[in-house]
Amino acid sequence: MNFLKKYKFLTLSIGLIIFLFIILQIMIISIPLPAHSLEKPSSTLVFAENGELLRAFTSSDEMWRIRTSLDQISPELARFLVAYEDRWFYKHPGINPFAIVRATIQNIKNGYVVSGGSTITMQIARMMEPKERNLKNKIIETFRALQLEHYYTKDQLLEIYFNIAPYGGNIEGVAAAAWLYFGKEPTQLSYGEAALLAALPNSPTMLRPDLNPEAARRARDKVLARMVQFAELDEKSYQEALKEPVPTERERLPFIAPHLSRMLHSENQDQSRIFSTVNFSIQYLAEKLMDDHLKKLEIDKITNGAVVIIDNRTHEVKAMVGSRYFFDEVNFGQVNGAMAPRSPGSALKPFLYALGLMEGIISPNSYLEDVPIDYAGYAPENYNRQFNGIVSAKEALERSLNVPAVNLSAKLIKDESLYDLLKKAEMSTIRDIDDYGLSLVLGGCEVTLFELTSLYSSFANGGKLYKPKFNLNLEDSQPIEIFEPGTSFIISEILANVRRPDLPAAWQFTTLPKVSWKTGTSYGHRDAWSIGYNPHYTIGVWMGNFNGEGSSALVGANAAAPLLFDLFTELSRGEQIQWFEKPETVKVRKVCAISGQLPNEYCDAFVSEYFLEDHSPIQLCEFHKSVLIDEESGKRLSSGYTGKDNVKEKIYIQWPSRVATWKVQNGYQIYQLPELISDYQKQVVGEPPVILSPIEEKIYSLREGIPLEYQKIAFSASVSNEVQKIYWFVDGKMVGSVKAAEKFFYLPERGKHKVICQDDLGRMAEIKLTIE
Repeated sequence: MNFLKKYKFLTLSIGLIIFLFIILQIMIISIPLPAHSLEKPSSTLVFAENGELLRAFTSSDEMWRIRTSLDQISPELARFLVAYEDRWFYKHPGINPFAIVRATIQNIKNGYVVSGGSTITMQIARMMEPKERNLKNKIIETFRALQLEHYYTKDQLLEIYFNIAPYGGNIEGVAAAAWLYFGKEPTQLSYGEAALLAALPNSPTMLRPDLNPEAARRARDKVLARMVQFAELDEKSYQEALKEPVPTERERLPFIAPHLSRMLHSENQDQSRIFSTVNFSIQYLAEKLMDDHLKKLEIDKITNGAVVIIDNRTHEVKAMVGSRYFFDEVNFGQVNGAMAPRSPGSALKPFLYALGLMEGIISPNSYLEDVPIDYAGYAPENYNRQFNGIVSAKEALERSLNVPAVNLSAKLIKDESLYDLLKKAEMSTIRDIDDYGLSLVLGGCEVTLFELTSLYSSFANGGKLYKPKFNLNLEDSQPIEIFEPGTSFIISEILANVRRPDLPAAWQFTTLPKVSWKTGTSYGHRDAWSIGYNPHYTIGVWMGNFNGEGSSALVGANAAAPLLFDLFTELSRGEQIQWFEKPETVKVRKVCAISGQLPNEYCDAFVSEYFLEDHSPIQLCEFHKSVLIDEESGKRLSSGYTGKDNVKEKIYIQWPSRVATWKVQNGYQIYQLPELISDYQKQVVGEPPVILSPIEEKIYSLREGIPLEYQKIAFSASVSNEVQKIYWFVDGKMVGSVKAAEKFFYLPERGKHKVICQDDLGRMAEIKLTIE
């Protein structure tokens, strides 16, 4: 009977245990685990391409907490922690009954708590839900430990522990502790450092090495001794570890490339580690050289600058300097000058000339007019307020002349303009087309140094624009086809000429690395730009003041270009850089030295130029012409005349109308053709007059109380040098005649009028005039 009772009791006990176990399992599964408390925001580390730390950011809750996987943590640290805190970690289900019994006996025996008996899993549960230390909460902690073991593997639990364990102050997690106490990743810890970090979470306040270094040392040495006892550490390593110094203060983390690092952090706040494309050495070089140059410019009240360096081979940003001093509050040092929209001045002109080449409007030596012109009230001027008559496209770009650039811009095909190119290149600061006019090419817009430097890099990549990347983990973007390779090559050759007005004086007699480059100065001398490239790098430099204050010294050639050349010199040192290879579509030809057009039979001086086989203009020279002169009368004959013997042929230059008029008005001696024999005047063809004033579409207003004779309107026109006299008609009535280069002053009448200008060869031009 006793046997039956014992059997029933045993059966009931086993059944009760099984029942309780089942209930426990149901509770473990059904009661939610507050795992969200394990998912705390992470700090962020930004590294250079070689793994050196650039800058670190605290988490959103101002903690140093760097999310780290187990394989990023020193194996020695993991071994030390398990051996010191929980030797049976890989065997128990979350709680260790033997450890709890042992701890209870030790605490009773000593009369105070000397051992807690908590497993690593139980410690995670306590950190997950911090509560007062009592029996009730210990039971909850035990239950949570069982839940954690159910949902996570042992390695996952170890990883969780290393990410949330406290290490003193606002430091949580072993990665943050490794960086703040030792200045290194947790994979690089020595035995002594691993032992200290294994002990520190037991009492993170009392054992903080920066506050209590001796207490920290004793705790570390205790761990090391235990490791020898458990055969986790040999005697030699133990003795060496004991000699290691204990840190007495937190490490000062690097603060390099602060603007770029902040930008990467703001875009990737969910990442604990960001590996940038920055080259540590190049970044340091750019910062130092910019600071050196700004020291020279301080006397001119120039306080800041920015630099962007792009590797054309990898399409990666190797350096970005946003300002001189990040913490300079007076001069707004935290502004990222590389990303701040500013007026580029003339720095956009190479893209205009590239469009002209692609559209077949110009070749390098094609002539462009550089004389006064008015586009419905907009009259561009050159930087030095002087004109040159005509210049080649190449010279106009090299000298950064404004008037030829505006004239070329006006000739571009709709939908293929500079504005369209900037939109195609996805320049973020370009607004609607209605906000811009012909002044766009002179800097009548805003761009960022980063995007403009990026756009210049397309010349170095055969006309393909690759969006430069900052993050090593990102794939290359698909390139945007901006130009064809031949166009890029010709522009690069033009911009590589160093015999230019904007070459810095300091470099006039210095051996320069071969670089294609351009400068820019914004209106009011508020921004100085210099951007250049070779096959390896594209570099952009901006100098100025973040408060917008101008300075007469803020000229691209003097304030920005010297730094550009210094950077290229240093980056090219010791390297043999092969220049861009000439594409098959680029050929060489001879053209007229004056017009830049293909020579006709009368041209006598020639120059060589690169041209695009499928795009460059092919018209014969329109400047050099032949004229027949009747020696008896001295008058001009028709070119087809064959009647008399006393006829001589003269070769002359027929200048375009605007150029001819400008030359005469400015005292240049040009050949003025004799008057045409009247019998041949009706046979003449050619360019009609170009009315310069009055301006069509402009409304002229008469002022009350002022006599009309003091409000006369100047009538003027440009004509070629074959014209002697011009005639002015208003509403069909001739109102006056003057010599070719002279002005006629018209006595105004209110109303809408038709104005005609006729040259002495019968060719006419017409505009509408409104006077109110």
